[in-house]
Amino acid sequence: MILFRKIILIFIVLKFRSIKNLSYLDLNFRKIDFTNYKLIKSFIFKKNFYLNKNKNIHSFDFLNFSNKLGGKIGINLSKNSIFGWFKFYRNKLGFPWSEDLSSKRLVNLLYNYEYINSSASLSDKKKLDLIIYFHIQRILFDFNYKKITEITSFDLIAYLLSCSIIKKINRKNIAYVKFIVENQIDKLGMHKSYNILEHSKFINNLNEIKNILLFFEFRESKIFDEVILKMTSILNEYFHTDGTIPLFNGSNNIYTKSVYESLNKDHYLKKRKFLNVENGIAFYSDKNKRIFFDVVQPNKDMTSTNLSAGTLSIEVSGFGEKILSNCGSTESFGKNPEYLRYSAAHSTIILQNTNISEIKEGNPHIKFPQSVVFRKETNNKQEIFEGSHNGYLKKFNKIIKRKLIINKNIDKIEGEDSLISYKDSNDRMIYHIRFHLVDEMTLNFTNNKKNIILKTKKNNIWLFKSNTELIIEDSILVDNNLTKPTKQIVIKGILSDKKILEKWSLEKI
Repeated sequence: MILFRKIILIFIVLKFRSIKNLSYLDLNFRKIDFTNYKLIKSFIFKKNFYLNKNKNIHSFDFLNFSNKLGGKIGINLSKNSIFGWFKFYRNKLGFPWSEDLSSKRLVNLLYNYEYINSSASLSDKKKLDLIIYFHIQRILFDFNYKKITEITSFDLIAYLLSCSIIKKINRKNIAYVKFIVENQIDKLGMHKSYNILEHSKFINNLNEIKNILLFFEFRESKIFDEVILKMTSILNEYFHTDGTIPLFNGSNNIYTKSVYESLNKDHYLKKRKFLNVENGIAFYSDKNKRIFFDVVQPNKDMTSTNLSAGTLSIEVSGFGEKILSNCGSTESFGKNPEYLRYSAAHSTIILQNTNISEIKEGNPHIKFPQSVVFRKETNNKQEIFEGSHNGYLKKFNKIIKRKLIINKNIDKIEGEDSLISYKDSNDRMIYHIRFHLVDEMTLNFTNNKKNIILKTKKNNIWLFKSNTELIIEDSILVDNNLTKPTKQIVIKGILSDKKILEKWSLEKI
């Protein structure tokens, strides 16, 4: 396979030398700008920064920064970085031509093309045109050899742009793109990364794809309307009462304001319910509170690469502010700390301080629950979520269950967490049930240490109750690229019986 790719690369280089003039003008279809300008500012003024192997550099998002910088400084910075990068990396087989980096580079090159060429010499323009064409050829080749689950929405944009530019687009191409899109969203319309930010980017990229097809006068531009509306309407459900998105699977709130403002206000977005769905982030909302519950079934697909080991974790908000959270994630220069994906960084049930899924950097989980089961009941007074997983079955012979009883008419959530032995065992195992709190919250124990009074930033009072003595431990909340110290409520015990049931509740008082 490596030899084959080398032969193809030689073919691309030869074809690249015989390029004919193509037009790259007016090809900017950007809707929402997801560029992390703070991150780019940390490296862009360093000499030969493009030699660093950090992936954030090789998407060429820095061109958006240069564009905003403007003037000769921005233009020269862009050109010198592009030409230097291409000279060094053009004949590489793997990184940085792996994943969707090639696609992101092409999109950024095209979207910033007119700016870069605004004061360029003819020779510089030819260089840039050749670099773009080289990217087009490599993207078209790689696209045909990627698995469907490896193709991202950035790949789809780059593929359709490439086909359109060289005039090799047809209905078959477009139908295949639609097939890939539908394969990467679930029945409810949620992107299978179950990362609300990635879901938002996917919607944005579908809108860009639609505009590309409109620009090149394809009637098929409307075929994505139903998918976009479905994904947008479900996104509308994934906001806490304070307007933030829940922190599952690497989500953060850096772009939340832009995402929220982008929701299609021209269509009536009917309120969605988590009905007849066995997999995903379950949600409940009423006028005062919102609850999110992770019952995602992990798999080996690349869309699951960034799933956290937070099965059965919850987040809760009420009266305009968040109460229970996961620890969150960051989008900063360098590697995202893997510990933020660990089970202990989530408001869930942990056995023997072991992750529910085995985390491997940059890859889907190696080991994960083979069965995540979700069931829902509803009546006039309550909505009941029940989830279970067998992530601890093979190693510890235990099944974990969580039941959430959400009261509709009062602001109270009741929980029942079960650790069930699949086989008789005398092994004594430690379990922790963690509830990570947001920052700036005041905590006070009652006399029996089974109840904790929580006072929020807005001076709302909540009572957390348990049938077991509670512990307070340090925690962190990572969001908007800021790390804040906070606390967590912990139920700790030793599992020695066939079944342990821990009951708890959170109620507004």
